[in-house]
Amino acid sequence: MATIQIRDEKKYTKAIGLLFEMGGLFRTKPTRQLVVGPFQLQVLREAGLVPHANGAKKRGKKKA
Repeated sequence: MATIQIRDEKKYTKAIGLLFEMGGLFRTKPTRQLVVGPFQLQVLREAGLVPHANGAKKRGKKKA
């Protein structure tokens, strides 16, 4: 389960509406956070409601 935070109120509302239409399980938390499964996260990304990186930074491999 992934935890995502959507700061824009309109995008947050659209995301919840889309999740209701899809069905399945998801959780809401305070400060506009959603806990969703991997398939739901992929659908939200395709809809443009969640950025692809979601704030995560890629970590490079350590050079020897």
